[in-house]
Amino acid sequence: MIRNTIIVVTLILVALLPFVTKSHDVNLVYGIRTNFDLNYAASKDKLHTLDLYVPKKRSGKKPALIVWIHGGGWREGDKSDTPAIDIAREGFAVASINYRLVPDSPFPAQIDDCIQAIEWLSGQGDKYGFDNTRIGVWGLSAGGHLAALVGTSTGLTQAVCDWCGPTDMFTFRQQCKPNALFRDSSAADMVDNLLGGSPEEKHDLAVAASPISFASPNDPPFLIMHSEGDPIVPFEQSKELYDALKKVKAEVQLIKIPGQEHVFMDETNFGKAIDFFQTKLNKNVK
Repeated sequence: MIRNTIIVVTLILVALLPFVTKSHDVNLVYGIRTNFDLNYAASKDKLHTLDLYVPKKRSGKKPALIVWIHGGGWREGDKSDTPAIDIAREGFAVASINYRLVPDSPFPAQIDDCIQAIEWLSGQGDKYGFDNTRIGVWGLSAGGHLAALVGTSTGLTQAVCDWCGPTDMFTFRQQCKPNALFRDSSAADMVDNLLGGSPEEKHDLAVAASPISFASPNDPPFLIMHSEGDPIVPFEQSKELYDALKKVKAEVQLIKIPGQEHVFMDETNFGKAIDFFQTKLNKNVK
């Protein structure tokens, strides 16, 4: 079953194909309860909605929750770009969230939305049947950046998996490969587009948008995964975050993926992330 999801997630930043399954099909085939288009904010904006997937309880215990944050260069993609079904089949509840995009909404709209979504979810465990004391966050690319920023700048989660997310707004451009492209534009311009100007022009915003700015000993456990030859987000970005977390003695693991893929979703790498969350979110749960 994971092979279908792998194909979809691999295309997230290439073709942005939606991965949407009808609610009754999910319940029938997978035993997963679904709620689509839940508003996590007072507004009725579709960019303030999330989809929730909750598997049947195992051994009478509520499942831990993993919040999935999609990629797309902060400018595209949505909550349907998700491996939520396969994550839920591993016994986790999953919330796949939307957030506001550039250029209409420059930073900090994206992180504000992620925080608001997780805060809302923290009060919904009894209603929807998940354990809101055990929350992990997992993101890909731009979503990896937002997951890392949630992990370093808030106390909302107990585990973070960052897949190839930018971490330092000031060094991103100089680390990008020459002529690197994201879709139809320069990959090096992504940070400027996020901030609404260069990091030098938007210094305070650039600091606030950089997960390395907030590394502390109190950060939750991190798993960082990144292809060594990533053509869009330089591997050095993940190394910077790893070094910053190690320096303050936070718990962190960096896995360098061989190859030159930006999106490296396969059964092995998916399994490593799932094992991480099983260890960090399900330990001491009887």
